[in-house]
Amino acid sequence: MSSFVLKVMACIFMLIDHIGISFFPKISILRAIGRLAFPIFAFQASVGFDKTSHKEKYIIRMIIFTIISQIPFYFLRKVSLVKPAPLLNIGATLTLGLLALYCLDRIKKPWLKFISIGFIILLSIIVPMEYKWYGVLMIISFYYFRKEKYGITIFYSILVISFCYISNSTFNLPALAALIPILLYNGKKGNKSKYFFYAFYPLHMLALALIKICLN
Repeated sequence: MSSFVLKVMACIFMLIDHIGISFFPKISILRAIGRLAFPIFAFQASVGFDKTSHKEKYIIRMIIFTIISQIPFYFLRKVSLVKPAPLLNIGATLTLGLLALYCLDRIKKPWLKFISIGFIILLSIIVPMEYKWYGVLMIISFYYFRKEKYGITIFYSILVISFCYISNSTFNLPALAALIPILLYNGKKGNKSKYFFYAFYPLHMLALALIKICLN
């Protein structure tokens, strides 16, 4: 399964989730399906960081993506009455995850590496954003175990179950199913549509928000 196919799947899962948030909040299966989206995006972020030869540009591109996506994100949450509305979008979580990977990759002194990553995780806890420390640790684990499918399976499962236990909710438990497409990744890019996926996130939220307004 190529990166292109994984990203398409993640976009479909995310769209189903956001349709559930906006129009069918009582149908829990839609939100459950949506739990598979972020882990795939997180996995692809770690893959992208590993394969790119321009890591700084990759991070800058993610920052720009986060900024552009924030208004449609806030707009959709506001018209859908999802609380709390001021959360930063997943781009912020992905950006912090990539910054953590950059520290892992470039900082040589172990103590400084530990402090830097610790600060990034702390920032993900303090600043309101989607998936918070859970999302950042997910990206780190995918990158650290990128050549070990058993490592990914074990650590990811522990992370999801621990997050459910800490949050005292089984809401994110369906995310375990994301392991299936992730483990089927074949290391290939597939079709080249990089900017389509950057555009899909803000545009689909904007479209859903406008449809929601028109129907009210």
